[in-house]
Amino acid sequence: MSAFFSYITNITYYLLFAGVAHRVAPAGKYRKFVTLVTGFVLVIMVIAPLRNFSADFDGLDFFAGVAGLPILQPAFAPGEPGYTALHRAHLSAAFEEQLTIQLRGMLARSDITLHEASFSYTEDFTRITGAWVSVSRAEEPRRVPFIRIEPVRVNREAAAEAHPLASEAKNLIADFYNLPHEHIHVILRYP
Repeated sequence: MSAFFSYITNITYYLLFAGVAHRVAPAGKYRKFVTLVTGFVLVIMVIAPLRNFSADFDGLDFFAGVAGLPILQPAFAPGEPGYTALHRAHLSAAFEEQLTIQLRGMLARSDITLHEASFSYTEDFTRITGAWVSVSRAEEPRRVPFIRIEPVRVNREAAAEAHPLASEAKNLIADFYNLPHEHIHVILRYP
């Protein structure tokens, strides 16, 4: 903190000196020259600590030291196998996010709400090979049972696949992504 106060004190003294030099200098060309020179010196005085700061600045070390945060540095350099895996994971996450946004918009036009989506695709991200989605009808009310029903074992996947909403969502996704129906898995969800 003392360096900061020293910095402010030096600028204050210099401004007092520049003001006196400006008043003492004769009017005309000399006063303009004194104003120009003192202005340049002031700019250099203000920028000098920033130059020293940028010379000492090394990534996030400064902010980590100030905030008490751990220093975040990449674990791998470009070209290393770990870097390639990390890069692929980022690309995969971005690709799935874009597919989910695209699918959500496409299904919303048919009044279908997309809750979750997961995709399988080729290594080079050129073709989608499968889709797992959780959907519900946008205007469908929440279903609450009024009577007690004894539990029975039901094949929910077969029941879900036969539901009209599931087949509608499957047809839309199959047409949109050019996927076979057996590669699309739909789970019904009630809002």
